[in-house]
Amino acid sequence: MDKKLIVNGLIVTKNKNNSMYRNGVIYIEDNVIKAIGTKDEIDQDKYSEEAEVIDASGKIISPGFISLHSHLYSAVVRSIPFSGFDDSDFSFISWMERFWYPMLEDRVTRNQMYIRSLANMLGNIRSGITTTTDTAEGSYALPGAMDFVYKAALESGMRSVLSFETTGRISKENQDLGFQENLNLIKKINPENGRIKARIGIHTTFSCPTELLVEARRQADNLGCGIMMHMADDRWHTFDSTRRYGKRPTRYLEDIGFLGPDVLLFHCAYMDLLKDPEIFKAYDVKIAHNAESNAIFGFWPDMIPFIKEGVCVGLGTDGQTHSMFEIMRTAQMLHRLKYENLELFPDSDVLGMATNRGAEALLMEKEIGSLEVGKKADMILLKDRSAVPIFEENVENYIVSTCERSDVDTVIIDGEIILKNGEFVSIDEMAVYSESKKEAVELWRKNNWPLP
Repeated sequence: MDKKLIVNGLIVTKNKNNSMYRNGVIYIEDNVIKAIGTKDEIDQDKYSEEAEVIDASGKIISPGFISLHSHLYSAVVRSIPFSGFDDSDFSFISWMERFWYPMLEDRVTRNQMYIRSLANMLGNIRSGITTTTDTAEGSYALPGAMDFVYKAALESGMRSVLSFETTGRISKENQDLGFQENLNLIKKINPENGRIKARIGIHTTFSCPTELLVEARRQADNLGCGIMMHMADDRWHTFDSTRRYGKRPTRYLEDIGFLGPDVLLFHCAYMDLLKDPEIFKAYDVKIAHNAESNAIFGFWPDMIPFIKEGVCVGLGTDGQTHSMFEIMRTAQMLHRLKYENLELFPDSDVLGMATNRGAEALLMEKEIGSLEVGKKADMILLKDRSAVPIFEENVENYIVSTCERSDVDTVIIDGEIILKNGEFVSIDEMAVYSESKKEAVELWRKNNWPLP
């Protein structure tokens, strides 16, 4: 039995009482938290003889962050040697059709999906993200694409919820291959109930026929696996839905019986704010708010009506960034700017979106998202480099407003130390990045982009 004893840290639990422990102690057996509290409440001598002792003096201990949306293979999109379509008027759907589909999604290979996913996972871990939710793309890497993404998740040590992005935009045959890719992975790994799980991944309402969405709902019910899908990141979703069905996307999904508590919708940037929050609440639909990714593409999402209605809203990277610290701040700033209200998105709530609300969105709140006895040992140790004392009253403000990726000192996932003193314990990080760079150049060559 593997035992760890973490001592002397400032613990931010994010439990229902938002408890905090100065000079805190956490005792872990295998992958489960067995004791947590102050040094006066826990007899350290009882555990220290057989346990690996980790001194967290001068550090903050927080639940690991949870990213609710990513395309992990898209690490290659950052810093590409291509400026885009300079002579074309921009719209998101046209950008997808002229750039993303033909130059990235349709050209990715299985090995590129593996190495880029692994590289992105390492970047996420360095940002304190312990759970990632991935929607893999690669319609011409079928069948077998998810075996390579699954391999990356195994090697990274991350807690992962994986899916393949089923789409009907290419052909019925390709759509069926993508859907079966999801089912194969779900049946392969979900019965193990381990660190890695799978869901059914769907692209969007505008790229998938009604029959596919209905079948996804049926299979999710049969397998108990849940569904993930993009929703109204661009105005095109609503234009297409109203043109084809005479209904906005949310009402359309409601009418075909798609919505439910196991549905996680990404983005939700252009919604019917008068009606959709109430529908989401009625069906307990969850939202992955990708604040920084949306801001990069000029979207202005509004989560306030959903949060006021009691809808569960968490945060995601969308593969465009590693840093959950940046994402928390961007989510806060977007809404304060939109409403000209400096009290919106208080620090404690934003940190909750990155931790316990993220766990709730994945229906995993009994396992992760807070530091409590009986939950999985997913946590991060952050350096305290503040110029003022950090204690119970200001620690959440410090994490949200000041911390950077470089402050992530130690990352523990499922009871295993993945990152220690800023270094990966069992992964050759530089070798992974070296291989990822080679595969990036191969893709750039296919697209006739400048080469190094």
